[in-house]
Amino acid sequence: MKRLLVTTVLAICLTSQSSGVQADQIPNENQCRQAITAGLEQLNHIPPDITQRDDEARKKLLADMERLIESNRRQGISECQTWSDMMKKAFNQ
Repeated sequence: MKRLLVTTVLAICLTSQSSGVQADQIPNENQCRQAITAGLEQLNHIPPDITQRDDEARKKLLADMERLIESNRRQGISECQTWSDMMKKAFNQ
């Protein structure tokens, strides 16, 4: 599980860095939405050597993230706050 989580979180963070946000820039809503989409895509990707336990953990994390995004969007919470919430959830697994 830890290896899967570390790989996923690193991939999500790298994806967000490549979405055009520089370290000294504040991301805009569109960039945060792109990072959310890329993060979900990464969680949907199934590594070839994944164990059943890690795959179950991946599916649970994906479902949690999807619920968080849906709930935040329904409440009108900003995409950047949602991205921040996703990162907190991923790092606190």
